[in-house]
Amino acid sequence: MTFLATGFQQVDHSEDQEKLVRCLSDIRNHPFFRSVKEESFDLLQISPGGIILEIGCGPLDDVHILAGRCSPGGLVIGSDISSSLVTLAKKAATIPNLSYIRMDGQYSGVCDGVCDAVREDRVLQHVQNPQQVIHEMYRVLKPGGSCVLFEPDWENFIIDGADETVTRTILNFWSDQFACGHIGRKIRRLCLNAGLSDVQVYPRTMIMHTLQEAEAIFTVSENAMRAASAGCVTEQAADEYIAHLTDMDRKGLFFGSFTGYLVSGKK
Repeated sequence: MTFLATGFQQVDHSEDQEKLVRCLSDIRNHPFFRSVKEESFDLLQISPGGIILEIGCGPLDDVHILAGRCSPGGLVIGSDISSSLVTLAKKAATIPNLSYIRMDGQYSGVCDGVCDAVREDRVLQHVQNPQQVIHEMYRVLKPGGSCVLFEPDWENFIIDGADETVTRTILNFWSDQFACGHIGRKIRRLCLNAGLSDVQVYPRTMIMHTLQEAEAIFTVSENAMRAASAGCVTEQAADEYIAHLTDMDRKGLFFGSFTGYLVSGKK
């Protein structure tokens, strides 16, 4: 089965694309992530007639919302590294001021200084060289254009487990599977390095009170078993970790949290 921490790096070669799409759908439908998305749309300061680049659009409806915000006369360009996700996105809806292109971090299909706004949402965590992508985001912006990003720092992902050492080891294993699991702490510096000004950082935290919620988005039990398979913890320790979380959930005592960083900047 595809591991969510690594699967989005090569979606087209995944043996379980349906799982990845389902994960994206679960995130889109969660109140926390919907709220952050709405805030990111507002930070873009979109006006009718604007040209917007959405990086890592996937098959979601974010681009449809952006297309509505820049109408009439605007254009949204949805880009993704995955040709299969771009194909799914094209099938989802036909909107006159929306187009899709496949890009892999080099946005040569978009000319310098043509975009009024550029947005990305949890893409850079899957990228080996996020600085390159942010430089490209800056390049395609018009002077005065807005750039908005949202990224996690996976060392800020918290689960209340019984054994602190085992819990920390499992969570560190999860964090280390991402191409850039620590992007959250770096993103302000990378934006400033790219030339963006007025860079603002807004931390946003999601609180989880049920194991079901954590499993749906963060595959908590699977992470533990994969950490055991990798030799980071014993299989017994992983089983005890999952059993404890299940017991805490049954008693209404489960706790977890996820923190992401919403970042805005100007050219």
